[in-house]
Amino acid sequence: MSAFFLGTILGLTITISLGPGFMALFQTSLVRGLTAGFAFATGMLLSDITLFSISYFGLSELIPKGDYKVMGIFAGVILIVMGGISFFKSPALLPDTKESPGLQSNLMIILVKGFFLNIANPFSLIFWIGIVGFAARNWGLHSQNVFLFFAGVFITAFSTDLLKCYLSGLLRKVLASNAIHWINKVMGIVFIGIGIFFIYKVQ
Repeated sequence: MSAFFLGTILGLTITISLGPGFMALFQTSLVRGLTAGFAFATGMLLSDITLFSISYFGLSELIPKGDYKVMGIFAGVILIVMGGISFFKSPALLPDTKESPGLQSNLMIILVKGFFLNIANPFSLIFWIGIVGFAARNWGLHSQNVFLFFAGVFITAFSTDLLKCYLSGLLRKVLASNAIHWINKVMGIVFIGIGIFFIYKVQ
């Protein structure tokens, strides 16, 4: 499996997961409009890039020649835990709103909200440290495959976020039904499967 394709799968899984970031992005684009949704998605992307950079350069400095097997296993465990939470926890549906989709807002404030909502989650940094460790274990920290892997993650995640903004009206119909319950369970199983795959790959 190519590094870029594996990164694409991970990026798609992350962005489809029905967590608080998904809900906040969806509600922002539905209530405040498409441009506001894009700004929120950009903030989330920047926070992920920040956490990735902290993880990447931190590992590079602290363990320049280390064995990243433990970090790869750690990434798998984190994904399994996230999958378990997603499977067993039923997220609340978005509340109905009377606000106009064309509501004007300060885009910079919305971008900052997207940034801090994502970066304030303590699991986010732990997740990125584990993922960087997994990539380093498989391809070497400074290899081209690591670049391709994370390019796949970021390109897929951001593109899918923009698509969610665009389809926000349609998604409300989906999320307002019992489908959200089953989507969450399916994504939980996918997370657990990827986590097991990560642990297997670093052995």
